[in-house]
Parts: sequence; structure tokens; C-alpha cells
Amino acid sequence: MKIENEALKPMFDPTDSIVIIDSNGKVLYYEDYNDQINMIRYENAIGKSIYELYPFFKREDFTVFEAIDSKSVILNKFQQFEINGIPKKSLNSAYPLINETGVIGCIVTSVSLDNKNVRTKKYSVSAKYNFEDIITCDSKFIASFDILKKLAISESNILVSGETGTGKELIAHTIHANSPRKKNPFIIQNCAAIPDNLMESILFGSSKGSFTGATDRQGLFETSEGGTLYLDEMNSLSLDLQAKLLRAIDNKSIRRIGESKERITDVRIIASTNESLSEMVKNQQFRKDLYYRLNVASYSIMPLRERKDDIPLLCNHYIRIYNDRLNHNITGVNKAVADFFNSYYWDGNVRELKNVVEYVCTIKKEAEITINDLPNYMFNQKTIPSNIENLTDKKFILDTFLAPGDSLKSQLELLEKEIMKKSILHNKYSITKTANELEISRQTLYTKLKKYDLL
Repeated sequence: MKIENEALKPMFDPTDSIVIIDSNGKVLYYEDYNDQINMIRYENAIGKSIYELYPFFKREDFTVFEAIDSKSVILNKFQQFEINGIPKKSLNSAYPLINETGVIGCIVTSVSLDNKNVRTKKYSVSAKYNFEDIITCDSKFIASFDILKKLAISESNILVSGETGTGKELIAHTIHANSPRKKNPFIIQNCAAIPDNLMESILFGSSKGSFTGATDRQGLFETSEGGTLYLDEMNSLSLDLQAKLLRAIDNKSIRRIGESKERITDVRIIASTNESLSEMVKNQQFRKDLYYRLNVASYSIMPLRERKDDIPLLCNHYIRIYNDRLNHNITGVNKAVADFFNSYYWDGNVRELKNVVEYVCTIKKEAEITINDLPNYMFNQKTIPSNIENLTDKKFILDTFLAPGDSLKSQLELLEKEIMKKSILHNKYSITKTANELEISRQTLYTKLKKYDLL
């Protein structure tokens, strides 16, 4: 049954179209509120494959399938295409539908970026997150929010750095939401996801005839007019494109591909990187002038391993989310898992923790999470940040365990405890495997584990 426009529209304001599909791409619901984007009638869409509605798209072009494959929300993804020869531009956000069996479908909402809407009040693609969405109890991280608020209200371009999975996009949303530009567009572009030759036309636009199939199209700089353009993984851009981006930032103007006309732009840039740009500059992989232009205002996000108090907080947060989503009743993690999480390196940071919790909550319906519930890959990596396996490094041992004034016995016990902890975690609390690995008897292992409160 078709849902009435007026009932659903306020829930998705300022959405122009909504499409709901199942996991195979069958259209379950379709609505184009203003006939702006797709020009397809409801009755001609239901029951069809999404490929039939959009035959000009490949699977990798669909925001819905990106969300289904990643099992995560995709926000404000820029897309441009043609329907019946008419150029179209939109920002898509996709929300996967998940139950206890996995992903069963997806909702995608689109906002038209066509010229007649860009300057109107209706056009309001804004940030989705703010400070209250940042889950932390780390005092150092929280203290950095004062700096972030000051950066947000400035007009400076901002460079956000941090390891993969630390939440750089969340920070970018928060900056825009607290800036004077918050009522204007906030557009996201992942620089690593697009080939370099296509990225130039996406950023700066193109003129008809400038290359095969080219039409008069705005780029992201024009589309973001008055607002914020977030360029994720900026470190992926080629040196040639970096030079063109630097020119656009310095001159506050762009040239579409194939044009000589300068177009004035008013856009704030938030750039993020998961690599050290200063190192890339030294290796001549990133332009020094662009680096210093972007690094006027910078914000660095701490990795999860440096704010360990956030691990149980985030873990419980995601358990609640997946309990609600899957109708499960996971009550938390047991002590062994808590200890393991505290010592694990978390190379993928918050995103990795989220994925681990999602995996466990999917395969387990109730009770506490135990070591045996965790994905196997976690036990094939470095789990102790101190890199305890490097026991041949005498300086490492002295620096890590030497405590002036303590007896030799107490310092050896501290070292033995770390070895026991690493081995029992690596073997998922299997007494037999751990005893064999350490070449001691099961009884000796039991005694030492109890002594060091590792059981």
C-alpha cells in the first residue's frame, strides 16, 4: 500500500525522493515528492529491480548497495547522472535495514541539487551529527572540544587528522553544525573513491564538449556555495590535482573543465587524512604549499588505544544499539573480554570496535560476551601495546619493567604476569593450549593465573 505523501514527507524533510529496496535490489517503496530527481511514477517502480529504474548505474554506483555491503549509514554522497538527456545532481543518504538474519534491505533518501533548488530555503543539506553524538569520557579528548568549538566558528579551512576509524567524518559534521555556515550545504566527498580524472570534474565541474560525453555541470565547489565541502582522505589526491585545489582555495574561484571563465566561490574546506601529511611532504607525495594552506587550523583525533576509558563506554553503547536493532539481549562483556579489549591494539579504532560488537551481537542472542564469541582475526594480531613479544630487546625490558626501589622478585613477577596475560588471551583462555605454548604443566599454569588474577 502506498504511504500518503503528507504523512511521510515531514519525517524526511528536506528530502526530495525516497526509495526502499530489499537486499536483492527489488523496489518496495518509491516516492519522488517534487518530481525533481528521478521522474518515475510510483506505480511504475514498485516490484521492479532498482537496475530497471536506473539502467545507467552499475552496482558500485548505487548508494544503497554501498550501505548494504558495508552495513553502515552513508551520508550526503554526491551523485550526478542524466535522465532522458537531462543532467541531474543529488546528495544521497542510505540507511541499511538490519535484523537478526543480517541486512534485509535499505532506505535511500535523495536531495536534489538542481539549479532551481540550490538558492532556495528548501535546499538544506546539513550536518547530521554534533558534540552530543561523540561518545567519550576521556578528559583529554573532552578538553579538546573547546578548541574544536573555536575552530568551528572561524572561517578558516580545517585539516582533521587521525587514524582510520577514529571518527574524522563525525568531527567534520560537528564542525559544520557549529559554524556560521550551518544552515547552508554540507557536502561530503571521499577523494580515494574516485579516479583522478573524474575527481577534477566532480570538484570543479565541466563545460559541454570539454571531453567525450561532457555536459555543462556544476562541480562540488559550486554546489557547496555558502557552505562546507568535506574532502575525506585528501592524501589520496594526485600532485596535479592538489595544485588545482590549492589554486581554487587561494583564489576563491574555480574554472570548470574546458572553460576559461573564472567562477567566484564561497566555500569552506574541511579536509581529513589518515596519513601524516608532514611525512608525505618530506617524501614529495604531498605539496608543501597546500599542506601549509590547510594546516593553518588543524585538529587531531586520538586513537582509541590512547583513551582506554572509552572502550567500555563505546562497547555498551553499541551493544544497546544492536540489541534494539536485532531484538537481542546481550548483557555486556565478561571480565576476560574487558581485559582483552583493554590490551588489544585496536588498529581500526572505534570503527573496529563497532564492527566487533556488531559481529558478536549478530551471532549471539543473549548473555555476556565471552572470549570465544570474538572474531578469530583478533587473536592473530598484536594485542599488547607494549609489544611484549620482543623479549630479546634488553633496553625494552628495562624501560618497561624496571621500577627503581622494587625488589628483583617483584619486577620478575610483573614480567611473568604480562607474559601469562598475553599467552592466555592469544589462546582464548584455553588452559591446554596456553600450557603447551609456555611449556609448563596445566597445574602450574592454573596456580600462576590465580596468583595474577587472570582467571
